[in-house]
Amino acid sequence: MALQHCDFLLTGIRELHTMDAGSVGVIAAADLESLPVIRDAAVAVLDGKVSALGPEPELRSQWQGKEVVDCGGGLLVPGLVDAHTHPAFAAERAEEFDWRAQGLSYLEIAERGGGILSSVRAVRQASEVELTAKVISHFQRMQAHGTVACEAKSGYGLSLEDELKSLRAIRAASTATGMEVFPTFLGAHMVPEEYANQKDQYVELLCQEVLPAVWEQGLARAADVFIEEHAFSLLRAERYLNSARDLGFALRVHSDQFVNVGGTELAVSLGAECVDHLETLSDAGLDALVTSGKTCAGLLPAVPHYLRQDADAPAQKLLKAGVPWFVATDFNPGSCYTASLPEAAHFARIRLKMTALEALAGMTLHAAQSLGAGDRLGRIAPGYEARFTVLDLPDLCHFGYGFGENPARIWCA
Repeated sequence: MALQHCDFLLTGIRELHTMDAGSVGVIAAADLESLPVIRDAAVAVLDGKVSALGPEPELRSQWQGKEVVDCGGGLLVPGLVDAHTHPAFAAERAEEFDWRAQGLSYLEIAERGGGILSSVRAVRQASEVELTAKVISHFQRMQAHGTVACEAKSGYGLSLEDELKSLRAIRAASTATGMEVFPTFLGAHMVPEEYANQKDQYVELLCQEVLPAVWEQGLARAADVFIEEHAFSLLRAERYLNSARDLGFALRVHSDQFVNVGGTELAVSLGAECVDHLETLSDAGLDALVTSGKTCAGLLPAVPHYLRQDADAPAQKLLKAGVPWFVATDFNPGSCYTASLPEAAHFARIRLKMTALEALAGMTLHAAQSLGAGDRLGRIAPGYEARFTVLDLPDLCHFGYGFGENPARIWCA
């Protein structure tokens, strides 16, 4: 029997976690254990896509690779996808970490001049070249920890000029690093200082000028809003989200982080791709997510740790109810300064009581699905893109078991 030819034959794989159930879509937590795991495996790659996978002796007898890649006995998983990040910032906020150690709350730090608005001042002062260089460095940090694709939000410009600058910086950094980016416009992150007493006017600026400009220039696929008492009210968020949806944006929503004001129910009613944070999720919000079956629960477990909060998103209730979920870093300068999904996996296991498999599903197939890319990313299956993360771990139970370490490296065709 003649050997089939491929560009790459990946060998030396201790465990191959395909995250593939044979059909596109999310997978219930109860069904994760049935996903195929192939030990002593190999993968054939042709034209940047998976052609075949299986036990190594079997694939070596069927395929000849132009190049044979030894994975060194690591675990091969789909390339990690970070579905919630804020990389377009120009300066860190390390001083706030000391303030928090002294007992100041998130809102007290904002009142002292820190918080999101301090990041806004830094972005406005930075040139586009300077901001692009910062985003490049942020993407490189993510890649060093196994992330092959990410959702990347603007939201530290809060003016037409500076939001467009931020989104262009994200696009340029994607090109420079090879990070696949799903850009999200977050002009409704906070009301800027110059509109502090004119919140409705700022929302109208976003709806009538900024959203249309972002859409016309093709700089973002989705729009996001931070629904909180100190950010955007339910009514203002609804006005903004309806305008975004009418233009063609997908919707992603921050809600229920500090105070529950009904943001999850609004997000579900408008068909949002996801609603993220959820530390104060109500029973009504949970019911809305269950009824939807489509709006994803974005779980950001490192954030409450970073902010020294006791409350966590009710992950086990969400998973048991069949709500689709993803696990992300929320990488940003103020409330979660980590670009590492393996680190987020640790906090998912500690604080959200997830298994390693639940955390991994939230960073691969479910994250990709929430971004509309579940037909090509998030699984290792024939026809899917050959972008993998190699975990230098003895088995999957070790994923998130340690912390302060980096077990991940990327392999891409």
